[in-house]
Amino acid sequence: MMPMLTIAFALLSGAADLARVFVSPEPQSAPISFYFQNRHDEQSFMLLDDTGDVRPDVLKAFSHFVRCWRTEREKQMNPRTLEIVAAISRHFGDARIEIVSGYRAKPYGAPHSKHFLGRAMDIHVDGVPAKVVAAWVWKSFRNVGVGYYPKQEFVHVDSRDLDVRWVDTSQHGESAHARFFGRLPTDELPATAPLLAYDRARLAPVATASALATAPVAQLELKSTMNAQLALSTIQGILDEQTVR
Repeated sequence: MMPMLTIAFALLSGAADLARVFVSPEPQSAPISFYFQNRHDEQSFMLLDDTGDVRPDVLKAFSHFVRCWRTEREKQMNPRTLEIVAAISRHFGDARIEIVSGYRAKPYGAPHSKHFLGRAMDIHVDGVPAKVVAAWVWKSFRNVGVGYYPKQEFVHVDSRDLDVRWVDTSQHGESAHARFFGRLPTDELPATAPLLAYDRARLAPVATASALATAPVAQLELKSTMNAQLALSTIQGILDEQTVR
């Protein structure tokens, strides 16, 4: 168990990420209004339940709503991507989300497009510049792709294994003119960054299956200024103490 815990927590970006494991996601307080630009269709969805997870029945309905507008084919959307979109709306005052593109059926997209997998959405947030939305998503989440399209005023958001962001200055209908950027896995997110229920579910079993789950959170004395090495050292000490007892 000890090696598994060490490996699992080493994957966390830092002490702030670990502290966030113990904080419940904020429940969705109201339905989110979505407008699909290419279909001129508007609907509201209560995407999340009280624990912050995507509702299975709503996932099906929403996946149909964001189906490929060119072919009418559809695919179940990735729940993590929808959690991110819900978090965007909540952060910007329960803002209305305009959908430029959801699921796309081949060949309508780049060869390795996350839209083909139901992992991506292109969105515009009512009343908020796309640059501001893109910056907030990038600083608030990991395992994301974030594209900023200044001349088309929308943001691409997707779920992926490695973080990447880009700025694409192409006009509508033009080939991509993108510059790409990455970041180190050790770069920490702000302590105030929201924790997705999807991510929490992957981390929680490791903690609850050990003595760490019964240790008071205060014992960890985790602060956003602590580095990952110190956080892991603190965890190890708590677990050793619990083992002796």
